Amino acid sequence: MKTEDQTEALERIETRVSPADRARIGAAAIARHESVARFVQRAALKEADEVLGREVDVTRMPTAQFEELLAALDRPAEPIPEVVQLAASDRAFSRR
Repeated sequence: MKTEDQTEALERIETRVSPADRARIGAAAIARHESVARFVQRAALKEADEVLGREVDVTRMPTAQFEELLAALDRPAEPIPEVVQLAASDRAFSRR
């Protein structure tokens, strides 16, 4: 079964980059365990979505989990003794 993207004809996009930029892109692709082509395609689509104002950083979760999250946010905060103690202690750094 092919997805919609797989049934469409693909077009080639070419670009020229310096050897240093090519090496940098290649290293990033390796770090992501992707081919350079897939890395560049994903990065370009992400940038296109940002320019076009689409939400690209959306977290999806099941409705029940979302309801649990909202309920947890509505509950009063409970102090954590270790955090209270740390907040009351002297600071290692101070703002000038």
